[in-house]
Amino acid sequence: MRGVAAEVGVAPMSLYHHVIDRDELLVGMVDLLLEQVPDTVGRDTPWRRRLRFPFLVLRDLAYGHPRTFPLVLTQRRSPQVQRLRRIGIDAMVDAGVPVAHVLRTDAVVWTLVLGFVTRESIGQFRDQAPGEADRDASAVLAAVEHHVPWVAEDPERAHPDDPELTWSPSEDDG
Repeated sequence: MRGVAAEVGVAPMSLYHHVIDRDELLVGMVDLLLEQVPDTVGRDTPWRRRLRFPFLVLRDLAYGHPRTFPLVLTQRRSPQVQRLRRIGIDAMVDAGVPVAHVLRTDAVVWTLVLGFVTRESIGQFRDQAPGEADRDASAVLAAVEHHVPWVAEDPERAHPDDPELTWSPSEDDG
């Protein structure tokens, strides 16, 4: 809060006239960035295009604001982050994903999307030939666009219960 206050030329305590705490300030920063992104997709837009929209928005945000992008990963309360998630969830439902599998499908999609965008934002693709990161991004979108219809067609096979992956906290995990 001191750093923000210094940047805008006010005393740290005067920030609390505008925000309740640091978390509200961070949510506001994320919202401010994402509010600049116009909705170019509506419910009448094909589901594949709507599913791509959050990925493209986040990739653009990470490229244009690499130091601020990590906030998107931690500010789930942001109404604008929730808007992007809602666009994706609505697209999944319209693609035929059963309601019981929407949140699991959303977790898979966001893991692929955020994983790629995060890796790109920290420079993991910097040493690639021109255009290679775009090809990798296309592969991520292809995986997402393949997974969603697979879940719609055969949700139990797409999302199997795997006993080897069952995790329960140990005493050491607190």
